[in-house]
Parts: sequence; C-alpha cells; structure tokens
Amino acid sequence: MSSNALLKALHVLETFQQPIESMTVRDISAATGETESSVQRSTYTLERLGYLERADAGNRYVPGRSCLGPVYGFLRNNKLLETATPYLIDLAERVATRTHLSVLDGTEIVYLSRIPSQEERLNLSPLGRRWPAISTSSGRAILAALPEDAREEIIAASQFKKITPKTETDPAAIRAAIDLARQDGYSYQDGEVLPGAASVGSAVVSADGRVHGAVILGGPASAFADLDQRRALGEAVKQATRAIGACNLS
Repeated sequence: MSSNALLKALHVLETFQQPIESMTVRDISAATGETESSVQRSTYTLERLGYLERADAGNRYVPGRSCLGPVYGFLRNNKLLETATPYLIDLAERVATRTHLSVLDGTEIVYLSRIPSQEERLNLSPLGRRWPAISTSSGRAILAALPEDAREEIIAASQFKKITPKTETDPAAIRAAIDLARQDGYSYQDGEVLPGAASVGSAVVSADGRVHGAVILGGPASAFADLDQRRALGEAVKQATRAIGACNLS
C-alpha cells in the first residue's frame, strides 16, 4: 500500500469516531470527501486486514477487531496511564465519584481511562472519545497549565460551537474560566458537554513543567451544586494530579 493509499485508509478509519453505529461506502465518501471508488478500495483493504467488518453481513461497515491491536499496544506502553491508574482508583473510591484520565490532542481532549464510582453501574468506557478542550474541565485545566503562547495557539485554532445549550462560546468567558482554573488549581464545568453532567478537572504537571494530561471527577450536576462540596472535589482531584505529577512519567 502506497503512503497516499495508507493515508486514505487511515482517514476512512477516523470517520468511525463519529457517533454513527455503521457506515456505507457512500456515507464514508461524504464524510471524507474522497470518491466512492477510492473509499471502496480502502474499505476492501481494511476489511481484508480485519480493521473493518460488515455489519450484519450487509453493505454497512463497523470497525473490526484488528483495531484493538494498536489500541492495546498504545495503552500497554503509556506511562501516564500506568502511573495514574492506582491514583484514579483510590480517588474514585474515596470521593465516590467517577474519575477520568485524558490527554490533549490538538484542540481536543481524548479520554484514556474511566474508573466508575462504587455506586455507579459499570458502563461502557469512553476510551478514545473526544471533546473540544475549550469546553471541558480537563481541557481548560490543561490549557491553564500551558505556557501562554501554546495556550493562545490552541484557543485560536479551536471552534467555538454549541454542544449543549449551556456550552460557553464566548472567547472572553472561556479565557476567564481558564484563568480561574489557573488560580484555583482545578477547573469546573456544568452541562457544557453533556446535559445534566458536571465535572472538576486538574492538570497533571511533572516537576520539569511538562503538562501530561488531566484527571477529572465527573457525575450528575446535582453532585456539584453545593459550593463547598464542589471545592472539596476540586481539592481532591488537585491532590491526585500533584501526586501523579511527582512520579516518574518519562
């Protein structure tokens, strides 16, 4: 497979990050901007390699089991995830709230892990799920910890769009939220990415100043409505990220 063909095939796989259960060649063509014949060649190769599978043996595709191999390799060799996991488990148990670990990728945050609280029914982990960094508590916490030039570059490249009715799209208000996160050591958002859900997040920063990612505590907005409780959760997540940052993450 030539490098151009490889890029097209990877582009096809990336379309399945959208909230769609399965896609036809025509759907993929519309999403990628590639011709249907080009997409057909890519899907044929990806299906043969096991990276795509047919949904119900029809003409719709879903990601195949071969996709799990690179994911396993990434997670197995991720020092941040390995180091942070015991702290995430401890945090979730101590404050009875779901914890997430995420990293920054361009203008988005990507979930690496979710630890449910003891009271929460185990559900599907959002591993790999993406949200705009400017709209999330983890993203704002990371941006607050970055140098100003890097932070402003990401904000300038971001799309200020509504995800829910409560999503903040005013750049000045978002910058104010980031400034507050820098002051408090954690960020807070309420209903900006999921209706009825809120979270507090704090950045993982190592001794050399490198920003590795962020940990959040998330749950129903009612769990964060009391200001004292919200501050307590913010302090708890801040303590956890400081402990993770003090470890050897290289």
